[in-house]
Amino acid sequence: MDCSSGDVKAETTRPAAVAAAAAAAAGGGTPSLLRGWREFRRSAVPARFLCFEDGKWVDVAGEAAAQLRRAFQERRVMADASCGGKAYLFDFLRMVRIDEATGEETGLAWIDHRGGCFFPAPAACGGGRKRGRDDDGAPAEDKAEAESSSAASGVDDRSGGESRGADAKRRKALGNAAASLGEKDRSYQVVSKLFLEYGMAQRGAAVTAVRKVACGARAAAFRDQGRLLADARGAAAGSAKFAWYGASADDVAAVVDRGFASNNAPRLGAHKHGDGVHLSPPHCPYRSATLAKADGSGEAHIVLCRVLMGRPEAVPAGSSQSCPSSHNYDSAVDKLDNTQWYVVWNQDMNTRILPEYVVSFKCSKLQLTQG
Repeated sequence: MDCSSGDVKAETTRPAAVAAAAAAAAGGGTPSLLRGWREFRRSAVPARFLCFEDGKWVDVAGEAAAQLRRAFQERRVMADASCGGKAYLFDFLRMVRIDEATGEETGLAWIDHRGGCFFPAPAACGGGRKRGRDDDGAPAEDKAEAESSSAASGVDDRSGGESRGADAKRRKALGNAAASLGEKDRSYQVVSKLFLEYGMAQRGAAVTAVRKVACGARAAAFRDQGRLLADARGAAAGSAKFAWYGASADDVAAVVDRGFASNNAPRLGAHKHGDGVHLSPPHCPYRSATLAKADGSGEAHIVLCRVLMGRPEAVPAGSSQSCPSSHNYDSAVDKLDNTQWYVVWNQDMNTRILPEYVVSFKCSKLQLTQG
């Protein structure tokens, strides 16, 4: 993206808080605006601006970037710029760049001069989506899926036959989201061995299936995140770790198909280390397995993911912390030595966690909640 030419003008001279309230009143989507407002206040002056183009993050370069930086420093929530012969509106709160001629939107991100990384949720990065008059930022089919997923996560008080039907639908949803591997497949053998050999076999666990998740564009975005963390924090911060994620079958299917909509911290209660997605290290599958829910046949599911932790901080059990305590940190752990829990904050859960394999299992000696 060549933005070396173009004049940037402030979109508004109103205080940022007033502009945020006006945008919300106009139907900008209150939850996303609140998140954007918090990120905007938390961020230092950006050293780099990036836009999501052709499946990757591309730097905004030249004088345009310098002008955007000044607009941000003056706490203006929007600015317009002419880049490569096109006029764009840059919305810092919603983290999008909007083509003024077509209305097409793509993700806007930045890295501040202290190394803090600020990226939008994946839905804002899709690129090329035109925004309709009554569009609140999510396609109708996505809303329907979210409502269906939310309804499915409720308490199941139906009869046994209906429950068995629900179990079959859950297995079908998992099958649609991830491809089943044969027992002779090398990946099946490696993943199942990793799951069983660190305490699960001793607890009576038996693997019933291993499925490979089709990562697609998420893998490219994940790699870009790794490179950006490495640029900001050093090479080690951009290295991915393996980790286990445990949840109900409905949540697992939603995560591998569409990404995270919520975190699993509430299931840990007073043992949670902040309000974020909790994953256990590869040698601790048991911890995440206890967060899984068994269906009527006793089968449960756990996801082997890759995760980018950047620079983590230790957060005590019972904490309600929901974001880094300062710009020096990117994520959290229960303790820095002999870590048992990785915690990825909600703002990063769809860019720094990459689901790779779903392990389905039964375990007679593990107390699994029926769900």
